[in-house]
Amino acid sequence: MSEPALAPVLERGRHDRVTLRFADRTELRAYAAAPADHRGVLAKTVEVLVDADPGPLGFVPRPEWPPLRRYRAHTTDGGWRVVVRLTGHVEVAEVLVELGRHAVRPALEVTERRAPLTLDDRVYNAEGFRWADGPVVEVTATRPSERLLVEASRDHAGVRVTPATGTAVVAALAMAGVPLVGKAPTGADEALGDLVAGGDGVDLADPRAREEHSVLLRRAGLDAHGPVRRQPSVSVVLATKRPDMVDHALRQVAKQCGVDRLELVLAPHGFTPDEADVRRRSGVPTTVLPQPPDAVFGDVLTAASRAASGELVLKMDDDDWYGPDFVADLLRARGWSGADVVGTPAEQHYLAPLDTTVTRGHRTEAWTRFVAGGTILVSRDLLREVGWWRQVRRYVDAQLLAAVHAAGGTVYRTHGLGYLLRRNASGHTWEVDLEELLDPARVQQRWEGFRPSRLLGCAPEELPGESPREP
Repeated sequence: MSEPALAPVLERGRHDRVTLRFADRTELRAYAAAPADHRGVLAKTVEVLVDADPGPLGFVPRPEWPPLRRYRAHTTDGGWRVVVRLTGHVEVAEVLVELGRHAVRPALEVTERRAPLTLDDRVYNAEGFRWADGPVVEVTATRPSERLLVEASRDHAGVRVTPATGTAVVAALAMAGVPLVGKAPTGADEALGDLVAGGDGVDLADPRAREEHSVLLRRAGLDAHGPVRRQPSVSVVLATKRPDMVDHALRQVAKQCGVDRLELVLAPHGFTPDEADVRRRSGVPTTVLPQPPDAVFGDVLTAASRAASGELVLKMDDDDWYGPDFVADLLRARGWSGADVVGTPAEQHYLAPLDTTVTRGHRTEAWTRFVAGGTILVSRDLLREVGWWRQVRRYVDAQLLAAVHAAGGTVYRTHGLGYLLRRNASGHTWEVDLEELLDPARVQQRWEGFRPSRLLGCAPEELPGESPREP
């Protein structure tokens, strides 16, 4: 693969027109990130050519500039051409800053950049990850390129890197969740290098094994080379009508790691557990908020959410399994995506009556209208803005997501390997026939017995025994 050419150094002074060409959003945003290097170059018309096709570059002129005469964006030769024409001269660097800013969706504010190598996680992230069985290809590029590396790698089972591959290239591919194998270059992050080396032992023809490897790589890449963002506090709201599931639910909360500020609001529905025992077993600050047996499910969740002190509210279900990095992964995805709601697909199911595990093969790492109800992470402010949870007994999750969309909010679905739904014959607010979950057209993989992803990290005491009693 050829390397993209860096944009030229412009001659200082006033120009009628300046044209700049970039390989992709990475190069544009990197060039715009150092406007002081290009000060003194002014133009009335700025033309920007982007070889890749990330979609049209949005643009909002700054109020202190001369009035905008024309803005045009159209496709050309597989990329995009943008023309910004003003009535007077303006710093070209400032125009590039605004184009770079609007080339991606707004994300959470970066508090600091990692040294010595920080990459743009608004470009290099897992969005667009998909199943692919093309051949493993070798990459020896020395500089990252969104178009030549990430987009070109999505249709391959994996990418082989070598000691000649650039450290930044390995980091960028890892952040994007591209399955990597081979040997990382000297100077690469140690944990990331170990994962790359271990990739040769991963069966990339197995969809779940391949995605597991991808998730581990993207975690390591983001944690080592992504910008640092302030981590918001999270309140888990957990409503349950089943006393026999409280122990299981508390284990799922207590096992969470990588979260700075996590609390639990437990809303037992029709019974009152021992509060001291609940607080001891949850492992996090806990509020127990008993609700009357005839309370509507949506009202129970609203009461718990109102009592929460976290900036974000996370709905978890009492009978499902959650991996130790479940909350941390939601926060990672929220950080770079800036989505109003983040969750996972309802992809991994354990069918208790049949003692069978299935993966449904839902699309992951994508903008969507639906995520699994037991994984909804939403800001408490937005929850309040849309009127809290709806006063219904069923489909409370779907109705909340519909309210978010109606309010103009966005929903992002990250990977589903850290979440496993338990399906009994009945007793769920989301009813679905077990045979439907076994439909070959809907099932990607199937195993006999309890076969969770290795990312779920189930301890022996979490393994399914007898099916929990129905409410």
